[in-house]
Amino acid sequence: MDPMYLLNVAWQTLVDYLNLNRTIALIIAFLIAGGIASMINKNFILKYFGPKTPKHISYLVASVSGCLLAVCSCTILPLFAGIYKRGAGIGPATTFLFSGPAINVLAIFYSAALLGWGIGLFRTASAVILSILVGLGMALIFKNEEQKRNFRVREESSVSTKPTYQTVIFFAIQLLMLIVITASPKLIPALSVSLIGGFLVKHLITIILAAVLAIVTVKWFSKDEINLWFKETFSLMKMVVPLLLFGVALAGILKALIPPAIIANYVGGNSLSSNFIASFIGALMYFSTLTEVPIVKSLMELGMGNGPALALLLAGPSLSIPSVLTIAKVMSKAKSLTYLGLVVLFSTIAGVIFGSL
Repeated sequence: MDPMYLLNVAWQTLVDYLNLNRTIALIIAFLIAGGIASMINKNFILKYFGPKTPKHISYLVASVSGCLLAVCSCTILPLFAGIYKRGAGIGPATTFLFSGPAINVLAIFYSAALLGWGIGLFRTASAVILSILVGLGMALIFKNEEQKRNFRVREESSVSTKPTYQTVIFFAIQLLMLIVITASPKLIPALSVSLIGGFLVKHLITIILAAVLAIVTVKWFSKDEINLWFKETFSLMKMVVPLLLFGVALAGILKALIPPAIIANYVGGNSLSSNFIASFIGALMYFSTLTEVPIVKSLMELGMGNGPALALLLAGPSLSIPSVLTIAKVMSKAKSLTYLGLVVLFSTIAGVIFGSL
């Protein structure tokens, strides 16, 4: 196929992708992630992974910490290695390992914005449940090998250095902005009413909320705290955006190259085999943060079923061949392969359930 044609396809895919609403949504999502990275005490959360913490608390904290810590697939491995070597139980540690990239705050809203709130919310709920099941499975299988470790993490009395109400309001405003700008006309028709040309009600509300956010930020946060927030946000954008745009362009090229019949044959419908293939391929392939979403969208347009799409979204960000090898060094080959097997198994089951709804 003509290389110039493929370049043109990639460029057009990027142009179509970077529409106004999606660009605004991405900026807001990065601001939320940057705020979490700069204002949330990680040690306050990580201390709950130790052997003294009741299981129902340690697994719950581990399962939702991906959203709270805003970690992606490239930063989860050193965090996982650190808490595991300090003595965290293999169950909570692997729950955290799965949930980190799977429940990344960017991935949650990006999936909803690009694929729809149905699959976005189901992905989030599935990731929380699956992370706990994977952790419990690892703890059960390696129960006899687990030894009590000296878990050493500096104690933190608060999740943030700011008063709780300020932290909640700060993130709630941004979350509301994200919901407003990504809401589909079918979900909330009033938000898509045109005021002037292409300027919609949702744009006006987003501007008002942005003004409120600016006021409370200047009032409640110091200049250094604001600078750190922007620094973390820019750092995330610098790391993710180039890979994200590459993933979008790649998705367009794949859509042009892959015959729909192949996709429909292997990962179409909702059979057990199609969900397994999607889970297994996702677990071995490397997906940079968020790149799995446009790729899955393109595959769905080519005939991929809803179930296999979810299975790929769950297994893809959590694992890859490099991460399997890294996990093997931290724990052992047997534990790494077992973790891989559990992720593929539960992602396949989740795909079958979602595809049958």
